[in-house]
Amino acid sequence: MLPIILSGGSGTRLWPVSRAHYPKQFCEFYDQSFLKNTLERLTPHGSPLIITVEDMKALTEKTLQEMDSSGRVIYEPYGKNTAPAVALICHLLTLQGQEEEVIGIFPADHLITNTKAFHKALYLAEQCALKGQVVTLGIQPRYAATGYGYIEVEDRIFCENDYKAYFVKGFHEKPSREKAETFIRSGHHYWNAGMFVFQVKKMAELFDQLMPELWSKIQQVKEDLSNLKIVYANVESISLDYGIMEKLQEQVCIPCDIGWSDVGSWDEIARLADEVPELKQETRAIVSSIDSLDNYVFSLKNKVVGLVGVDNLIVVDTPDALLISKKGESQKVKDLVEAMRNEGLPEVMDHPFETRPWGRFEILYEGDKFKVKKITIDEGRRLSYQSHKKRSEYWTIVQGCAEVTLDDKVRRLEAGESITIPLQAKHRISNVGKGPLVFVEVQTGEYLGEDDIVRYQDDYGRN
Repeated sequence: MLPIILSGGSGTRLWPVSRAHYPKQFCEFYDQSFLKNTLERLTPHGSPLIITVEDMKALTEKTLQEMDSSGRVIYEPYGKNTAPAVALICHLLTLQGQEEEVIGIFPADHLITNTKAFHKALYLAEQCALKGQVVTLGIQPRYAATGYGYIEVEDRIFCENDYKAYFVKGFHEKPSREKAETFIRSGHHYWNAGMFVFQVKKMAELFDQLMPELWSKIQQVKEDLSNLKIVYANVESISLDYGIMEKLQEQVCIPCDIGWSDVGSWDEIARLADEVPELKQETRAIVSSIDSLDNYVFSLKNKVVGLVGVDNLIVVDTPDALLISKKGESQKVKDLVEAMRNEGLPEVMDHPFETRPWGRFEILYEGDKFKVKKITIDEGRRLSYQSHKKRSEYWTIVQGCAEVTLDDKVRRLEAGESITIPLQAKHRISNVGKGPLVFVEVQTGEYLGEDDIVRYQDDYGRN
């Protein structure tokens, strides 16, 4: 089987930790990022292929680099929902003569704690797909959720091993509370987790039958993807569920209990902290409380948090933003983010840190005509050879060994040594030691934006 990882997301539901330019799949709420966990979980079934947007290239490649993985990635020029992404994969595999291949579609940002059960369900799904079926994994519901779609199954069994694959009776959109409770009592309804398994040729036939306009456009994409941007500009944004799955006359569902969560709200993260204590959450909050009950606190930085006389709160702290919500109300965070976006607040989109192909930087402080950054360069990496028209810089090495090129002259710097980069001087810094190179950069000038840069040479193809 070829696992396909869909790595999208708008970064709104778990703000302020997740943001538009740093969505949930890259956040380390537990031992590592969701994307890393997804890659590790799926690798036993085949080498995964990631589909994501061009804006996520640096974060995706950094993830693969940290995992020492040569995983394949397709970068969409625009996010167009799941149907175009799946159609693109089916088209490309068909061009490569792999129409018999079984592929699985998996979100990049979900949590699965029972991987043994997950693998068993996937093995059955692959067998069903080889017999011509489109397969969904249905999650055994824990409660009457109104935030998930449901899959209703018949009593008829198509195939079985440790699990059973039932014929699907229908899909149901996110229900009312009353209807969700009816679903739970029926014993025939399961949460739709957005995981699908099928043969390429089967899904290609379904796109041709059920979404002929989309399929016709996707079939214009060249194998080298040279015209992908042009084609995608004219493609409808639509989900696979709506475009294909809900219209199928026959498909099967494998109900399973795999410790699944979409980790789609702060309420869900709080629930997991209470109900699955073996999940080590990466909060750095040290909480002291008086006359306070059932609160949840998450912090990205080491911080002492005091709570007095408050109950049922969710508190999320980052260096530049603070969220306080009643428990049970955190699904409204996405509406809050939209309101802040309309106000033009940059904290909706970006953290004070940013991942780059060579490492990352973090803004420590920003004042009038000066900015202080902590910059980390990965082992064996270097920045572009560049200059700035409106600022000068002062670098102090705090860890590692650096090679600095300043107007074509090369100099070595160790921890504790510094160098001044004058306005408009050509410069580059390289990590020539073992482990990460860390230095503090102080910028001064009339303008300190990231776009004040002229590149003369770059290892990563940036202009």
